[in-house]
Amino acid sequence: MRIYNLGSLNIDYVYQVDHFVSAGETLASTDMQIFAGGKGLNQSVALAKAGTTVLHGAVLGNDGDMLQKTLAAAGVDTSRLQKGDTSSGHAIIQVDKNGQNCILLFSGANCKVDELYINQFLCDAKEDDILLLQNETSGLADAMNIARQKGMQIAFNPSPIDEALTRLPLESVKWWFCNETESEALFGSCEAETVAKNFRERYPDAVLIMTLGADGCVYID
Repeated sequence: MRIYNLGSLNIDYVYQVDHFVSAGETLASTDMQIFAGGKGLNQSVALAKAGTTVLHGAVLGNDGDMLQKTLAAAGVDTSRLQKGDTSSGHAIIQVDKNGQNCILLFSGANCKVDELYINQFLCDAKEDDILLLQNETSGLADAMNIARQKGMQIAFNPSPIDEALTRLPLESVKWWFCNETESEALFGSCEAETVAKNFRERYPDAVLIMTLGADGCVYID
């Protein structure tokens, strides 16, 4: 079994702040660091370190050498990354004194993923291989449909939440990964029991892993 992660690649600009910036406010940060990031990259790195075989699929921006090197150093197969002629995605991340964050995304090369590339990326995928997705790239509907035709299992992190999610073939998803905010937006509550009830009614054959920050997570099957 292999995991094919069609995943976002972002350059993260992380700012330490006392509190999140509000409308009209100018706020000095106490520190700034630059990291290789994106939900897709983070998940590929974690999976590779856990000992799985992970192929990462993405369009790499013309400033993305750091992103490719980070994946390769963790043991991720980067042979199917496609080079693009635009800038990589990036994120502006504020982290407050309590460790909470808020994130502003720019898609960049992440929005250049198309059906042709997805077919090339999944060309040798087999039944029961896993396709991992996040809502930070283009081509999600094509990816889900191609994976379903191949008999793959689909894992999906539907963040960031947007209206376009409703147009995806979500009945194809086997595993959902949502935090409390996303669970409330999608399933009407941030309370685990209510989320579980609503999720089971809507997707009776799927699984939800609801993350709760410092309180761990809830597994809903």
